[in-house]
Amino acid sequence: VPRRSPEEIRSLRAKRGDTRVLDVRTLDARELHPEQIPGSEWVPLAEVVEHARALSRDVPVVAYCT
Repeated sequence: VPRRSPEEIRSLRAKRGDTRVLDVRTLDARELHPEQIPGSEWVPLAEVVEHARALSRDVPVVAYCT
């Protein structure tokens, strides 16, 4: 899986409005650093596999953690 810089993610979202951004941090990490990328969805890392089944393969997905 390629790593993307914040600028690359911003550019991808600008070009493709359907890009989904997943915040996969743990609850503890979110409480420690509550900032998040605007428009991102929180999906705890432990639930990513279960959540992935509902994701469209036609839409780019970016996952981030700290």
